[in-house]
Amino acid sequence: MKTIRLLGTEVACATYQSALEEVCQLASRDAPAAVTASNTHLIATARRDPSFAAVLQKFDLILPDGMPLIRLMNAAGAGLTDRVYGPYFMRFVLRRTPRPWRHFFFGGKPETLAKMVETASVLQPEIEMAGTCSPPFREWTEADHPRNAEAIMATRPDFIWVALGGERQERWIIEQRHRFPRGVFLAVGDAFELLAGTRPFAPAWMQRSSLTWLYRLAQDPGRLGRRYLLYNSLFLYYLLIDGLRGRAIRKSGIMVAFLAFCLHATCATNCA
Repeated sequence: MKTIRLLGTEVACATYQSALEEVCQLASRDAPAAVTASNTHLIATARRDPSFAAVLQKFDLILPDGMPLIRLMNAAGAGLTDRVYGPYFMRFVLRRTPRPWRHFFFGGKPETLAKMVETASVLQPEIEMAGTCSPPFREWTEADHPRNAEAIMATRPDFIWVALGGERQERWIIEQRHRFPRGVFLAVGDAFELLAGTRPFAPAWMQRSSLTWLYRLAQDPGRLGRRYLLYNSLFLYYLLIDGLRGRAIRKSGIMVAFLAFCLHATCATNCA
């Protein structure tokens, strides 16, 4: 799949359908694979933190989650019409992967997982649930990692949906991938809560207007206010610096992309 380099991170020129085809191919391999949906927060984090950049470089597929990324990629010729929003992508895949595909949900509270299983069964009546695991809500020990891996491997899943929150979930996937013989690990952030209905989606008109960030901010200003201010500012700063150096994206038009991004909404982003 064609990719475009944004601030050092290769982001796929993917649609929901092309991403579905890609993850099914990855699930058919006799090797583990890693997929995540990236937004401005993760891109800026990777640029700021070399250790996280190294993590993202090991992912097999990074999807464009967030309209600011879409506008930047389109300025480089991607020709995309929509983002690939993590929770919607999970819903899209579940609906189109009945048995014999096997799904495992890792992360979240037990009650959220129970509701998520119900939701998955409604989305795809022929779904084959391999299992679920709610890991302990504490700092994990070295003993936890093989125990979690054994719980997952014993069920032989094709798709392992990981909801630990960004960037923790991306680090966990890459650090623990060596324990697994196969399966696609998909980092989906807060998808379990949203799809299970324990937290509402932003209204459709706000999503279309790239205002999901504002809806989330109103829900949790204490936690998200600093994140949005810091990482959106960093994203714009790195974009400008790289634009002046001529290396933010592979093709020409970076300054046009930068202006388009700023004019649309300085703070527009979607939280994973």
